Amino acid sequence: MPEAEERPYHIQAVYDLQADYSPDHFRCAVGECRKVVAQLIADDDRSDQQIARVNILRYLDLQLSRAMAWADGEADLLAMVLRSEIELRGWAEFVSERPEQATKVLNDEVVIDAHELDQKMRKAFPGAPFAALPNVPKAKRVEPPRIGQTVDYDFKLCSKLIHPSALMLNHPEMTIRNDDHKAYLGIEVLLYAWVIVTRFHDLNWL
Repeated sequence: MPEAEERPYHIQAVYDLQADYSPDHFRCAVGECRKVVAQLIADDDRSDQQIARVNILRYLDLQLSRAMAWADGEADLLAMVLRSEIELRGWAEFVSERPEQATKVLNDEVVIDAHELDQKMRKAFPGAPFAALPNVPKAKRVEPPRIGQTVDYDFKLCSKLIHPSALMLNHPEMTIRNDDHKAYLGIEVLLYAWVIVTRFHDLNWL
C-alpha cells in the first residue's frame, strides 16, 4: 500500500473521507469528482464504446448530484445511489471489454428492455392501442457483473435499507437513521464513482 503522500488524489480523497466523515466533507469530495466527470463528458460518437462511456458518465453525474443533495438525509437515500453505482460499475466493465459488447448494450439490450416493459403494459392494459415494437433480438439479456470484494455486502445492505424490510421498519434507528451506515455508504459512493471514472480514463494529476 503506497504511503499517503504517494497516493493519487482520487485514492487519497477516499482515505481522507474515511478518516473524517461528515456530510459537508462528503459533498466537497463528491463535488471534486463531479468536476472531473464534467471534463470527461462530451458528445463523442467516434465509436459505440465512446457513446456507451459518455452515457454511463452522464448517469453517474446525475447520481452524484443526488448524493450531494441527500447527504444529510436518511441512509436509504445514499443506498439508492450506491445501488445504481454497483450496476454502473458492472456496465462500465462490460462495455470496456470489447467493442461489440458496447454495441450490444446500445442496441440489443435497449430493445430487450423496451419489449419487457411493453409486455407488462399490454398485460396491465389489455386492448390499449400500443404501437408495435421492433423484433426482440434472440440474444440473451446481459446482467452487469457485480465486481469487488465488498460488493455482495454493499448490495445486500442497500437492499435492506431501500426496501421496507422488517429490519428497517422495526428498527429505523439501527438502519436508515444510523450514522455509521450513512458514513459507510458515503465512502462507498465516492469510491465507486472514482472506480468507474478511472475504468474509462487514466487520470494524470499534476
